[in-house]
Amino acid sequence: MKKRVFSTALISMFVLQSVPVFAAEYEATAYDVEVADALKVPFSGSAEGYFEGGLVTGFGSAVTFRGYDAEGNPQFYAVTDRGPNADAPRYDRNGTTNEAKIFPCPDFVPSIGVVTVTSEGARVSEAITLKDAQGNEISGLPLEAGLIGSTGEKALDMEMNEIGYDADGLDTEGIAVDADGNFWLCDEYGPFLVKVDADGTLLEKYAPGDGLPEILQYRIPNRGFEGLTITPSGTVLASVQSVLDVNGETQKTACFTRIVALDPVTKETKMYAYPVDLSQYSSPANCKIGDIYAIDDHTLLLIEQGKLADGTMSNRIYRVDLSTAEDISNLTYEGSALEYAPAEALQDIGFAQKELLLDLRAYGWTAEKAEGICMTDKGEIVVINDNDFGIVTVTTDANGVDTDITDYVYNAETKTFSKDGVAEQVSVSIGENTEPAQIWIFREKTQEPAVYISVRQAALMAAEAGNPVSIAFDSASDTVHLTSGETYAATGTQVEQQPLASVGSVSAWRLILDGNEVDIPVYHVNGYTYVEQAELEAATGWKLA
Repeated sequence: MKKRVFSTALISMFVLQSVPVFAAEYEATAYDVEVADALKVPFSGSAEGYFEGGLVTGFGSAVTFRGYDAEGNPQFYAVTDRGPNADAPRYDRNGTTNEAKIFPCPDFVPSIGVVTVTSEGARVSEAITLKDAQGNEISGLPLEAGLIGSTGEKALDMEMNEIGYDADGLDTEGIAVDADGNFWLCDEYGPFLVKVDADGTLLEKYAPGDGLPEILQYRIPNRGFEGLTITPSGTVLASVQSVLDVNGETQKTACFTRIVALDPVTKETKMYAYPVDLSQYSSPANCKIGDIYAIDDHTLLLIEQGKLADGTMSNRIYRVDLSTAEDISNLTYEGSALEYAPAEALQDIGFAQKELLLDLRAYGWTAEKAEGICMTDKGEIVVINDNDFGIVTVTTDANGVDTDITDYVYNAETKTFSKDGVAEQVSVSIGENTEPAQIWIFREKTQEPAVYISVRQAALMAAEAGNPVSIAFDSASDTVHLTSGETYAATGTQVEQQPLASVGSVSAWRLILDGNEVDIPVYHVNGYTYVEQAELEAATGWKLA
């Protein structure tokens, strides 16, 4: 197990235009996540011989705080997505072409793992499998065409054979625990909201048009719900990963995505608009929400990420305020969905307000996807990444040259690959994605207590540090004059003046250094003149011993 500590950085950079900054300082510690051998996914289909002992299960799609173990180590619930899958060629059968994915382990069961973090690293040693209402384990395979939540994609094995569907399949992406100890999960397929008991057995399921607003059916395929949280009052919030693509017409123009609020008691829902900064992304759909976490009933932490217009990857955490956000459930634009409205037509609508809290990449984050966020009872921010079970499709052409599998079409009748209409020989295998699975903990750096020193002490300390300075007091003008290069000699009680932790009100006195006023507060305590040491150092450039 590995632990990495990253130095604190003041996050006031990389600020999106017109987005205020929530100034804070953090120290980040990254822990590599190990998985017990018993929880690895059996797999032997790598031509290169990777994955001895199986695939490392990717418990990185979402995270929530569980509590502490007997030794006081923090523990978290973390959920997988639909399971190991990799890029595939487009799939052609009988003249109809569909998107596809390779599922090298089609029997995989989406699961909730318990992550324990120690001083040495993080480890998953127990897991809860997800089951339907009858107690049968489900899979992560896609839903058949015609069902709510179908993405239209084909599930393939390594030989490009179709491996079918699962009407109960889930692509889980968010997790929270309610007051009764039940898990709430969200899904990218439907998008669905599901409630399962502590054993992972399905209790309730909500779908677009069946408990959830029907408009959610227009999620971009595999861009359904990506984040979920429960507020202190019990409201379930779920965030759509990207903008909706209403009738296949709005993913390139919509300027917001939706956050759905479900009252689990009354079953009533509301929807709020989360703004997408169109100036930052080449397409609105490139802005993706990774996860959300409720600090209180109206304040969220939210991961926003994606490739920016300049081609760089961005992973940022925002503080989001819903207190003035308007329920947009019944709002339309010229008789159509609100997604059709240009930005200028939405000026009077109360959007969620966001402010940048921290930029993950400023701390050394390199993973493509930050997909889980929560907080501990100590106020620590916890982020987990999804490394897709550590696999990637490896494709080579007839000359052994690496190529991109998504450039090809596979014909199911002829069992051949083609590229740009030309048949080609292609070799496909599963290779290793070396991106580590990690959980990061951000601890806010506490402010050092202020230390106040007398001006006479400051002069003595400056001289010791190689900056000799003399002092002259002018009571008539309430000024203290400091002259560089001259020597000050303290006598009597002046030598014994001690630093103070607190002072009274700011006095009228001013500090003058070499004829220029030093713009810091000056205090009078027991007849002596005091300043805050850190402020004096910052204003003068001195490093006081």
